[in-house]
Amino acid sequence: MSLSISTQQLTHSTFPAPLELITLTNSHGLEVVLSSYGASIWSVKLYEKEDKTIDLSLSYQNIQDWAINPYYFGITAGRVANRIGGAAFSLKGQTIVLTPNEGNNQLHGGPQGLSHCVWQCETKQYSDAVGAIFRIQSPDGDQGYPGDLSVTVEYRLSESNELILIYDALSDQTTPVCLTNHAYWNLASDKQHGILGHNLQLNASHILALDSEQIPTGELVLVDDTPFDFRQIKSISEDIHKLSNGYDHYFVMSKDIDNTSCLKTIATLIEPISGRELEISTTELGVQFYSGNFLDGTRLDNHGKPLNQYQGLCLETHGYPNAVNIAHFPSVMLEENKPYKQITVHRFKNI
Repeated sequence: MSLSISTQQLTHSTFPAPLELITLTNSHGLEVVLSSYGASIWSVKLYEKEDKTIDLSLSYQNIQDWAINPYYFGITAGRVANRIGGAAFSLKGQTIVLTPNEGNNQLHGGPQGLSHCVWQCETKQYSDAVGAIFRIQSPDGDQGYPGDLSVTVEYRLSESNELILIYDALSDQTTPVCLTNHAYWNLASDKQHGILGHNLQLNASHILALDSEQIPTGELVLVDDTPFDFRQIKSISEDIHKLSNGYDHYFVMSKDIDNTSCLKTIATLIEPISGRELEISTTELGVQFYSGNFLDGTRLDNHGKPLNQYQGLCLETHGYPNAVNIAHFPSVMLEENKPYKQITVHRFKNI
């Protein structure tokens, strides 16, 4: 295999417009399929010897599920990822009312957020990588947000087995922007084993305390002597039973890790049987670790098997959730005509 890009158009009545599917492949057999619907990852696969393929991410079998995407598989979440309490916030003395889509709150930018829109796309070839660039214009008032916002997401697959995500945005008004990707990872050869046997390390000293609706309260909680302490690598199964419904928490990056680089390693995921490893570095301040608690078996994966609880996990790098409503959280406000940039690198090892 060699570095390559291929494109395919998909037309289906469940989507508002024809889609572009872009396949990026490197010479090591790593393949990433991207969709212009939600600027999303549809699959990450590894081609092994004798044409054996291993899925490294979760995918749907049915095209209708990709259109609805109840689990947010692989999407670009935004304008603001995660939850905004009460689907509202104050900006310059005015209350901005957003479109709710999770009770009274807004999740991942609203019911018709960037995840459920068709983006424009193009491909790009580098000397040591192949890429796809997605662009969208979100108009003033979209899902309640102020400002005309232009967003660009580039996926770049390198010969070093890195999947690099580069986010850029610009608005003509001050508005919150907090973007991420919502891929579900499972590095095991047999996905039915789930992710509880994976080992995880998170370079995080605190989590954000949550209320009963999963909205951050503003309190930072030390992970010491709690099920949330992943500073030393451990099995996900070790402490998950101590939580009522698995992990769905924002982990704040430790202050004492290397501050000489804008990219800092926040997470390392290892599947011990195969030895496959995923290391995630980011320019962001933390990561939302979600253990696939609400995968309920009602949808089928790309092999026709039910997508059950804990079958995949998300490691979503982004700013503090609900920061628009908590003054002492690092701001996610993007000032008018000032550029937003976020970079996250997924480095696959032992594949």
